[in-house]
Amino acid sequence: MIINEIQLTNIGPYKGFNRFDLRTVNGKNVILIGGENGAGKTTLLNAIKLGLFGAYSFGHKNESNEYFKRIKSMLNHQAKKEESDDFKIKLDFTLINNFEKIDYSLYRTWHIKKMTLKETYDILANGKHLSDSEKDLFQSQLKEVMPPQLLDFCLFDGEEIARIVNKDLLSEYLSKLSRVVFNLDLFEVLETDLMTYSNQTLDFNKMTSFEKELFRLNEEEKHLKEEINKVTALLEDLNKQKQEFSEEYISFKQDFDTHGGLIKAQRDQILKEINILEQERKQNTEKIKEFVSTLLPFLISKQLLTRTRSQIVNEESNHLFRQLDQKLSPEKLEGLISLFSDKLSDENIAAKLKISLLDLVKPETVIRQIHGASFSESSLVENMYHSVCSNEAIGITSMISENRKKLENLQVLRGKLKVNDSTNEFNSMLSNMEKLQIQLVNIDQKIVNLGSKITDLRNKHNNLSTSIEKHQLVIKDTEKTKSSYLESQKIIELSKRFRELQLKKKLQEVQIEASVLLKKMFRKQNYINSIRIDPKTYNVVLLDSQSEEIEKTTLSAGEKEILIISLIGSIFKCSGRKVPFIFDSLLGRLDKTHKSTLLTEFIPNCGRQAIILSTDTEIDEVHYKMLKNHISKEYILDFDVINKETHIKNYYFPVIKNEVKI
Repeated sequence: MIINEIQLTNIGPYKGFNRFDLRTVNGKNVILIGGENGAGKTTLLNAIKLGLFGAYSFGHKNESNEYFKRIKSMLNHQAKKEESDDFKIKLDFTLINNFEKIDYSLYRTWHIKKMTLKETYDILANGKHLSDSEKDLFQSQLKEVMPPQLLDFCLFDGEEIARIVNKDLLSEYLSKLSRVVFNLDLFEVLETDLMTYSNQTLDFNKMTSFEKELFRLNEEEKHLKEEINKVTALLEDLNKQKQEFSEEYISFKQDFDTHGGLIKAQRDQILKEINILEQERKQNTEKIKEFVSTLLPFLISKQLLTRTRSQIVNEESNHLFRQLDQKLSPEKLEGLISLFSDKLSDENIAAKLKISLLDLVKPETVIRQIHGASFSESSLVENMYHSVCSNEAIGITSMISENRKKLENLQVLRGKLKVNDSTNEFNSMLSNMEKLQIQLVNIDQKIVNLGSKITDLRNKHNNLSTSIEKHQLVIKDTEKTKSSYLESQKIIELSKRFRELQLKKKLQEVQIEASVLLKKMFRKQNYINSIRIDPKTYNVVLLDSQSEEIEKTTLSAGEKEILIISLIGSIFKCSGRKVPFIFDSLLGRLDKTHKSTLLTEFIPNCGRQAIILSTDTEIDEVHYKMLKNHISKEYILDFDVINKETHIKNYYFPVIKNEVKI
């Protein structure tokens, strides 16, 4: 299958008519599409799958309400507001049917009438419209040639590969990929049909005890498989729901950030200003509270504080006066005077000296002892007096005024957010985002529980398979193999054996191809000499040149990613399928050397069509030059924030575009 062209009309961020020419020319197999996150790369991928399979692409058997709800979320927001009735995906692609090349044009159109979404679907084969019965036949053939799960495997998603690396899901992924790519799932369907047929023709009364026991074990295995398939399907549904909810959450968030309300940068700036003002008001409030609880009472009673201070000063003077009066006894004064007796002749000199000394410290007025303050207490009063007399009260007054102004500014800023967030549309967005977050948490818990249940069921199935094999050997030895039931069992066993041999053969080819490819792409030369894949468990073993096992845990995240890419690419190559490969944000986690080898060794040789979805940080000008000789078409997706739509430009780097024109 080759995708030639896709046209999007009012789908996602693509407003109006938009066209991607994906045809490759002159052996150049690369289509390079760049753009920042949110520009529309994922929308393009979903549109390809949706255009091909419709409701089936999302796991729905028919056009249910859930399907139309999903479609409605994918339609262009602005076009819906303008009540446009033109929403369409057109896909041009080529398939080989019975060795004949057929060019198909597929139209999938949606119309909104009276708030109800309707879908129409049309197909042209080599320019001829198909009838309804021919459409049904085509869809059946398409699901065989390119089933949705195969298209998913053609997508090298950087995030999915990182998940496989981080959660050690390589064996599980290779198992699913091999079953689909090598058509082994068809034999599983055959075995199921044979089992159903044999049960219908079975005469239970004519069966021997061993046959009856084998029948019982097969029935038990059948129910166990049904239970495993049921739980697996439920787990896949939960993973799809998780993906849908995640995409829906991202869609709501992008709409909230860009559509109709404040631009995210402006909103973030307002929130930042609000936080700063709130912090400043909080600091001012703390200072005001401290002032109120400490200085304000004394400021209010400043006169009383002044009188108290004066009283304490006078009390201290009076205290000193009394102490001196007691200490300066006549005997001590006369002793002092005797030292200067040759110079003093006045008989009353002692009394006069005492009076003079006491006058120096005697209070001006008669003081009545009130406080009797200690030195520390008088110091506290003195400090408080000076604090009250300072200009701190004036500073607090200006701080209160400043807080009032900040509060007014806060009210204005909050008003802007309230107007923006309180509209019905944005309230609905916020509410939906909260609900989706809760649902995602619940789904994660269910996924963990189902994973444990599947492990238990598979262990039971392994034990049951062993018992069935033993009974089959006993019956074979007794040569009781004439009944149609046992003949069916033999065919089923033959089919299983064929699947095992075919898988083993194909995996041997994959081992050789992946080993060669890995040597080319791995930065550590000759570090990995060969690869072994267990056909039962799909466990991958890495061997060095001495045939000794290399622990995968010793590999870096980038090296594990290269290993997975090599294995997936080798499986597709060994299957002989001609499919388009899509690389979505694959290079972000790789170092410089691994990026270079992926761009020069893997992508140019991975098939007729390789579509790369990248940001300018993943493929810069250096890496662009590595790919340049393999690029047939190149585009950049430019999201216009003001008009809220994506524009497609026919170049990857503007500078390189100008160079080409010269």
